Amino acid sequence: MKTKKSWIELTLFHLLVVSILGIALRSKILFSLPFIQFDYLRNAHSHFAFGGWLTLSLLLGMAYNLLPARIHEKPVYQWAFRGVTVSSWGMVVTFPILGYSFLSISFSTLFIFSTYLFGWCFIRDLLKTDVNKPVRLLAISSVAYLLLSSAGPFTLAFLMAGKSHSFILLRDAVFSYLHFQYNGFFTLAVLSLLFHSLLPLGSDRDKKNIHRLAIWIVISVIPSLFLSFLWHNPGWLIRWVAMAGSLMVGVSVVWFVIAAAPLLPLVKFSSTLLRNMGILSISAFILKMILQCLTIFPHIGNAVFGIRPIIIGFLHLVFLVFVSLFLLVYFAKDGMLHTSNRMMKSGLLVFSSGALLIVALLMIQGLSILLAKVSHLFPILHWAASIWVFSGALLIVMGQRTQNPITIQ
Repeated sequence: MKTKKSWIELTLFHLLVVSILGIALRSKILFSLPFIQFDYLRNAHSHFAFGGWLTLSLLLGMAYNLLPARIHEKPVYQWAFRGVTVSSWGMVVTFPILGYSFLSISFSTLFIFSTYLFGWCFIRDLLKTDVNKPVRLLAISSVAYLLLSSAGPFTLAFLMAGKSHSFILLRDAVFSYLHFQYNGFFTLAVLSLLFHSLLPLGSDRDKKNIHRLAIWIVISVIPSLFLSFLWHNPGWLIRWVAMAGSLMVGVSVVWFVIAAAPLLPLVKFSSTLLRNMGILSISAFILKMILQCLTIFPHIGNAVFGIRPIIIGFLHLVFLVFVSLFLLVYFAKDGMLHTSNRMMKSGLLVFSSGALLIVALLMIQGLSILLAKVSHLFPILHWAASIWVFSGALLIVMGQRTQNPITIQ
């Protein structure tokens, strides 16, 4: 049976693979690489980033930190983790070569059923523990939205099998999947781990505020989904539900500030670097929530859902800065990273700065499109930024292999 540390070290290697695929994508844009099919490689990049890095890391974090040892050591969890890992590697190998084929779809289906296995066991077991109510609500809801997000791929498969040419339905299926992943699973899983660490530091009043936040943000996920449908000017009913979702997201931000502001300063870090990474992650979360809330306004919504660099920039804001930086800080705080050596510290610094650079470049490129001032330098800058992120991920993996780790309290 693999240990918690060995699983986490595997996810760090997966992050390195994700960064390599990112370089390959940016290289295809700059150079003539006839042996690379861009769409195929993009599918491999996104599936492995979601499965091999974020999903596996978050499931590991919730299982090992929210469940007692007698439960998370059950063989069924190891099988679920192995299923996620094998299916992620299957997709990263088959998608670049075959695209959407029988093999790649089979591995994608294996991934979905592996999350079903984890979800069934985790929700059942977590309900038997004495984990605080808001943490339990956030964790169970995150897994529930992960399972619900699988409706997106199944809908796409149904539409493709029926040879549907409805661009609206296809795009709505993709947006629904991304919404339940980003605003449901990723966000709520991170908050469950964050507040599981913060709750012991808080007063009874702080715990009540966290519970209110948990309720608001969990409920907001469903109505805020309809914000993703405004791009094709739907009827008044969908628009009113979207407005309710926008309002609930805004209220959730307010409750997050109220609940987290007294507790976050109490968290102790052994290095300024980890503290700043934590600040960046929380700031990215707040910015993500504000941007999501503001998409109710047509000019902003059309930009977010209609201009590709802004869409990709928003996704990378959540993926790289919010969730990935949080996971790295969380693993360090959990004593899983060897932060006693310069290589690891350098890797964390390079990766964090590279993540910010990628998001900044994408957002600036999107604004330049709005202003009709597109520069030919952006492909080169994106390529250089992807190499910078890869360098950080490589240093992190190499630093993890050094000896004499210390635990950060």
